[in-house]
Amino acid sequence: MNPFIRVSVAVLATYGAGLVGYLFVDTQAASWYAMLAKPALTPPNAVFVVVWLILYALMALALYIVWSTDPTTHRTDGWVRFYFVQLLFNAAWTMFFFGFHAPLIAFVDTLFLGLMLVCLVVGAWEIDRRAVYLLLPYLAWIFFAAYLTLGIWWLN
Repeated sequence: MNPFIRVSVAVLATYGAGLVGYLFVDTQAASWYAMLAKPALTPPNAVFVVVWLILYALMALALYIVWSTDPTTHRTDGWVRFYFVQLLFNAAWTMFFFGFHAPLIAFVDTLFLGLMLVCLVVGAWEIDRRAVYLLLPYLAWIFFAAYLTLGIWWLN
């Protein structure tokens, strides 16, 4: 596949996951979220947008790096497919949390997402370590999101 097509698919799919999750957010989500009791260390709302824009860029670059690895020397097909599966769980968190106002289900989603990311990081280690370093901030953020999501469920 052409490198331009791969990078385009990587960027569109990754940012698209965020958009798909957002499509399930209801119009009252902002006021619902504002009324929730939140755990310590909850950042201001503007931080979430900036962090996700950066994380999606790092994720897309990691996908492109792995996807562009010579397939005769490394088995990347499974990794790439698994990456796309984790994007579904990424979008699902937004749907569960902001769309259905179900923090406990969103928390369970983050647990699965975190496990998938650990598997992706381990798999990328053998393919191209640059992808590992690009995915580590995402993994850290997912653990932080799990803390926030569980805290919100617990406090409310």
